[in-house]
Amino acid sequence: YHKVHCPYCQRVISILKTKNINIELRDTDKVAAFNTELVQKGGKKQVPCLKITNNGEDTWMYESGDIIKYLNKIT
Repeated sequence: YHKVHCPYCQRVISILKTKNINIELRDTDKVAAFNTELVQKGGKKQVPCLKITNNGEDTWMYESGDIIKYLNKIT
């Protein structure tokens, strides 16, 4: 979950491109349903947010630094 003009989101997107990680980017400004899902299921309106699904359970990771550390760890 991201916003186009958010510098923290751009940091995460840059790492995704560098590591050639292809995930769906959900722009919460352009699609109201993404914003609603982020708030209702993730619990915050904050971006960037990485939704991690593992064994059918979702974890919502906020903070660009935490997301970047996670991406570096899994790749």
